Amino acid sequence: MQNKNQILSWFSILVLLTSCSFQQPVFIKYEGFDMGKMDTKTVSFTIKASIYNPNWYTLKVKPSSLDVSASDGKLGTLYLDEKVKMKGRKETSIEAPMHIDLEKGIMMKLMSFSLKDSVKISLKGDVRGGVFFITKKIPMEFSRSVSPKDLNPFKRN
Repeated sequence: MQNKNQILSWFSILVLLTSCSFQQPVFIKYEGFDMGKMDTKTVSFTIKASIYNPNWYTLKVKPSSLDVSASDGKLGTLYLDEKVKMKGRKETSIEAPMHIDLEKGIMMKLMSFSLKDSVKISLKGDVRGGVFFITKKIPMEFSRSVSPKDLNPFKRN
């Protein structure tokens, strides 16, 4: 009888969690980045941002990878190195350590970007996220024009 109640309880929790509506977190503001290691194959950095989670539950973004490209072609693959937690119904300041594995011979192309006023950067792939023990891959496609001057790790305000 007790085993039957446990199964019924877990099933009820599972139905409750999967029936919850999901609202996408809202990007509030960019707070900068810290450069880590940089060589011809890898660039490591930490992004700082504020994100509001409108859901009542904590969301966790698990380590994932996305393809990074510009108008000239693929630049490399972006990896989220650690999981990121966003508390429910709160604005959370996050620090997300990441690294990019660069395509072979990409450094010359990156140097040519420094001469441009803006570059359109695109991210595409699946992001793994979850609530409690339930995870799901969510397809993501994002692009934005950025000024290469803002990405200069040696220029500090």
